[in-house]
Amino acid sequence: MIIVKDIQDAMTVKKKLMSIVRRSHNFGYSRATVLIELLEIVEDLEKNIEREESLIEDEQFLRVS
Repeated sequence: MIIVKDIQDAMTVKKKLMSIVRRSHNFGYSRATVLIELLEIVEDLEKNIEREESLIEDEQFLRVS
């Protein structure tokens, strides 16, 4: 189960995943192509997580200072 606290983030991920499903069906994507697209989404999510964690750490540092 994926837990998303922000509705906009959930809608964005849903649209991206549905796009992959639709294109894989319409254009007959191979398994490898679908996996590559999924990995790209995972990489984007990882970057977002790192950015958000960095912002949280910065905020905590500023509160302590």
